[in-house]
Amino acid sequence: MRIFRLRTVPIVILLVIVAVVLWLLIPLHPSARKDILHGKAYITGTVRIKPIFDKPLSSIVSALPGNSSALSNVPFFVRPLIPPVIKFYLQGSREGEGWAVVADLGWRSRLFRMLHGIIIGQMQYRGMGAIEDEHVLRTPSGTKILFYQDGRTLFVAEGNNIIEKIIGPSSNEGTVPDRADIQKAAMETGDKRVIAGISFSNIDGDITRGIDMLESKSGFLLMPSAGSLIKGSVDLRQTGSDTIAGTILLTVREDGDFKGLESDVTYIIDLLDRFLSVQNMKTDSTINREANNLTIQIMIHPDGEK
Repeated sequence: MRIFRLRTVPIVILLVIVAVVLWLLIPLHPSARKDILHGKAYITGTVRIKPIFDKPLSSIVSALPGNSSALSNVPFFVRPLIPPVIKFYLQGSREGEGWAVVADLGWRSRLFRMLHGIIIGQMQYRGMGAIEDEHVLRTPSGTKILFYQDGRTLFVAEGNNIIEKIIGPSSNEGTVPDRADIQKAAMETGDKRVIAGISFSNIDGDITRGIDMLESKSGFLLMPSAGSLIKGSVDLRQTGSDTIAGTILLTVREDGDFKGLESDVTYIIDLLDRFLSVQNMKTDSTINREANNLTIQIMIHPDGEK
């Protein structure tokens, strides 16, 4: 009888462990709250995480100023916990400036919900800010950062207006996106080769104001023809084991400075080529004009080959 009990205990423990693991793997419901963000954003983007850890994109990201650590150094046991796809939204001044990052946690959703209190508590403990309520961290500079999970969707956002849109009572209803001028990213069309896709609208002048701010901080003109833009998109895709291809589509206003925009784009590509050449990376680029569209194709070779 005693032997039977000794055998039964490990079996019961094993069954409990299996049941807990299976429960953790069952994802929570998705959230419709992100739809309201798309409706008012002037920049939307989607990033596929896995390719970022591999060359050549990790080499490019690691070469950026202020980024001294390589993405490839992220521990292998942490990578499965990172959501595979992340979306971000930037909201313009008319709706209250701010940003939001949204991720579908999938099977990680229950695990993240269990760890939410620990994660935000550690942020406060390490001096990143003070917890205002269960989901908001106020940084030492006074900025409020939201860490909120709705079902299997994780929201990280900054900006009072955006925070209210996510966790306010009206956010439960969602909304149909009203930015028809925002182009659909290639990644959202099912192209698995696309690593990242960004779409933007300049109808309200948000892109122009953003570039003006960058120019004032840097002290030199970067893109004086930005006001000629209506909208645009950028798609990055991996075309081989060590090559990144970028496609940039810019749409110019009827009365816009097309030649000026083309000149500015050529200047920016030249700056990019010079920056990457220091990191032993080279670029090939072509610029095509058709009607009111300017299409730029860029190939980035991390090993310095053309």
